[in-house]
Amino acid sequence: MDPVLPNDAIGQLLSRDDRDQRLLSLSATVLELEERASIRDALDQGATPDLGDSASREGRLAEVLSRLTGQPICTEDAFGHISAAAGIGSQRPYPRLGAAARSRTAQLWLASGSPVREPRRLVALALLHDEVLGAICMLETDRPITADNVFALKYAARLLEVELSHRRSLARLEQRLGRDLVDELVSGMDGATAVVRTEALGYDISGPQHVIVAEWQPPRTDDTVVVALRRTFAELRLSALVSRRSDMAVAVVNGDPLGAEVFSVIAKTLRSATGAVGIGGPSQDIAQIPRSFSEALHALHIRAGSIDRYGATRFDQLGIYRILDTAGGKPDLAGYVDEWLGTLQRTDDSRGSDLVQTLAQYLDHGGNYENTAESLTIHRSTLRYRLKSIRQITGFDLADPETRLNLHVATRAWRLCPHGAPFHVP
Repeated sequence: MDPVLPNDAIGQLLSRDDRDQRLLSLSATVLELEERASIRDALDQGATPDLGDSASREGRLAEVLSRLTGQPICTEDAFGHISAAAGIGSQRPYPRLGAAARSRTAQLWLASGSPVREPRRLVALALLHDEVLGAICMLETDRPITADNVFALKYAARLLEVELSHRRSLARLEQRLGRDLVDELVSGMDGATAVVRTEALGYDISGPQHVIVAEWQPPRTDDTVVVALRRTFAELRLSALVSRRSDMAVAVVNGDPLGAEVFSVIAKTLRSATGAVGIGGPSQDIAQIPRSFSEALHALHIRAGSIDRYGATRFDQLGIYRILDTAGGKPDLAGYVDEWLGTLQRTDDSRGSDLVQTLAQYLDHGGNYENTAESLTIHRSTLRYRLKSIRQITGFDLADPETRLNLHVATRAWRLCPHGAPFHVP
């Protein structure tokens, strides 16, 4: 007959077993906490040091997570494009989700707070105020995904969230600073201050700068044209600062942009060709940027007011339209004369020649050699020699109708301002 234990002895045995179970459970919890603390430390130490640009930091995060878990890892941008990877080959390991599928993943993540299972991978999201900034994915292999792997994936998503949020904040700050800087540059800004502030934004203000203005129809009151202009300069590999004034985008561009090329790329980006672009002349120093801005506005107004109102117009290619008061301001008569006759005037000054007067008489007489030579009291052969010199010095084709028109208007204006005196335009 089996011995019967007293109730108090049974109670002691049960309490000992319960205590042992609790100790085992506590020990397992401690081990789990230690393991997860180790995971956190490894990700913090391995993925957060300053490693250069943001792309390299994402790559480092993927590498550390892959090494910890033994699983292939990918990070994605907000549109599902892979931005960094570790433990995978050169081919994309899974198809990119469409917008609807990505939205569903975001809803599941927000509802559960746990990685979402998608075909061939687990997905954890990086969010900013419920906006998806990116994702980090753990690819499925023959090796099982453990609870510690899932914890590591979630913690890595938090680190990615911090990185992408920081990057977003910097981008917005740079845009705001860039907008303020463009406004000050086109309004007139101290050169030393401009150098310091542009360098802080990574923009080279040295060398020729052109101001470009663009507006689209119907008018855009948001940053649509600004964003399109930034993408255009990035595609054309031109360094630029871009801002918005009312419904117009304004850019200060380093180098010499090609008007038709700028317009075609921005029109393609906006999927609309119903816009006008004005390009100011080159500014060789910071003090000339406001002048280039004024020229860009003038070119834009002339384009927008013409029959062919959509496209790009460069101020330095306006010709006679440069002195037409279509923009409501003073015509640039002095600049126009210098553009067409400046080289000849400087040649006359240095050589003591009379080429501008010769050209003026030649155009006044409709290109008639006999009448021109007679008015100048020179021989026809002398006239031919002078006209040859004019062609060589200026590079102008005197037989081109538009060139003849601009030169004729310029010589008429030149007569109003003898000996280089300043023009006075009412």
